[in-house]
Amino acid sequence: MLTSLYIRHIALIDEMTVPFSPGLNVLTGETGAGKSIIVDAMALLLGGRADKSLIRDGQQRALVEGIFDLRDCKSAAAFLREMDIASDGDENELVLSREITLTGRSACRVNGVTLPAQQYQQLTSLLMDLHGQHAHQSLMDDKNHVTLLDAFGDESHLKLVQDVSHAYRTWAESHRYYQELVEKNRLKQDREDVLKLQRKELKNARLERGEEEELQKERDMFRNSEKISSALETAYDALYDGASSAIGSLQSAMNALQKLSDLGEPFSDMASRAEEMYYECEDLGLLCSQKLDECGADPERQEEVLARLDLIKKLSRRHGATTHEMLNKLERIEDELRQLQNLDADLQDAERDEEKKREALKNVCAKLTKSRKSVASAFEKAVESQLNDLNMAGTRFVTEFTACEPTHQGAEQVLFLIAPNRGEKLQSLSKTASGGELSRLMLAIKAAAAEKSLIPSMIFDEIDTGISGRAAQVVAEKLHAIAQSHQVLCVTHLQQIAAAASHQYLVEKTFDGNRTVSSLRPLSMDERVHEIARMLGGDQETAMQHAREMLSAHA
Repeated sequence: MLTSLYIRHIALIDEMTVPFSPGLNVLTGETGAGKSIIVDAMALLLGGRADKSLIRDGQQRALVEGIFDLRDCKSAAAFLREMDIASDGDENELVLSREITLTGRSACRVNGVTLPAQQYQQLTSLLMDLHGQHAHQSLMDDKNHVTLLDAFGDESHLKLVQDVSHAYRTWAESHRYYQELVEKNRLKQDREDVLKLQRKELKNARLERGEEEELQKERDMFRNSEKISSALETAYDALYDGASSAIGSLQSAMNALQKLSDLGEPFSDMASRAEEMYYECEDLGLLCSQKLDECGADPERQEEVLARLDLIKKLSRRHGATTHEMLNKLERIEDELRQLQNLDADLQDAERDEEKKREALKNVCAKLTKSRKSVASAFEKAVESQLNDLNMAGTRFVTEFTACEPTHQGAEQVLFLIAPNRGEKLQSLSKTASGGELSRLMLAIKAAAAEKSLIPSMIFDEIDTGISGRAAQVVAEKLHAIAQSHQVLCVTHLQQIAAAASHQYLVEKTFDGNRTVSSLRPLSMDERVHEIARMLGGDQETAMQHAREMLSAHA
């Protein structure tokens, strides 16, 4: 049950907090006062589309927050335990909040914990059923009828509905995989031919990881061979050429210092250092000589390197940027070829699995069909009884089943047929029902389902569309009856429904000197008399007296 609603910066609403109570809560007010804004805010809270146009002009974000009492909603409490969401103090209290921003981002929070939209909507669907303005028009869409019928079923029936949905998803995944293999098999020969050509080309290339980098280094050596040779020759000559060469000078220094090494440690250290420098220069000279020999012109090797790099470059255009990537591709080709070789066996396994899951889907669909027909029999009687109460006595209401290929909803299409007047033939709702009849029919369906529904709260936005006179009174009585077992929030223009309420709230619009603001507040009994008198119209004193009598009738 919703115990409190907080709204900030939604349309004409700046900020407000409103407490709600058990029973029938009605929202009334002048046309254009902002009643639809309250319903829009509730729809947002329950996980509806995050439309940034709802944000009040001049603000960057908007927030709707609802506090719910979970003592009459065990399914929601179980969902929270399953999601491991702790209560924020009172374990029977749940806080939902929805925030939207001008950037288009939105957040869904449960007890302060952010949830994905899908899980958030799963939770809110256990808390409240929102029948929005003109929602009775959904009866005109035949696809909605099966959902309305299933809502009348008991827990075992709803379990079958879930089982069919699960079985369909399981089969669909298997069927999709099987079709992928069928398509692969159709293209198998062509694919094998392509893969074998690619494998042959890559294998014949005899690529090695890191090979390209080494070849590039070698190519750079060839390109700079003259520069390298010149530098090496200069260095070698400096080390070895003539009496003033580095090697000769170091040898003279080393010999001279060695003669002094017997005279003490400083001289012996100097002699050792001179010796080390001599041998280091000698090694450097030998290395220069070696490199000079290596960088000598080798046209054949140079041609080999350039040809190899050219081959790798051509292969890279088709198979990957580097030798590493091309070798990885070769491994993938080998894997895919092995898979194609095993495709026949995989295809047979997938076909058997798809057939097994299709059979399982058919079996559970058959159980659901049987259950639906049983539910439909009771549903038809319940709806006709409710319609009788709603001043549509004699109306025939029938559920028609048409077999179809299994879907996530079962193996039949469900269509509601109605004959509002005696002697008329049954027809689809889109062909025969008026706006007022659709409103009463939807209320009859909701009232029938409410007797079994585990959802504790219901919202009706202008369920009174197209209704007046005696029909308005019976609609009021019907809402009052539903409110005996459910919390009902109802936006209405009818004084009969307002008078039948346990609690009444006024939506009003005011101008604060700068901006127009909508607000919602609970009414005292005296205020209810004045509001219902306004709704009645006519002479003020007469309307006031009539309003008192209407309220007394429901006291």
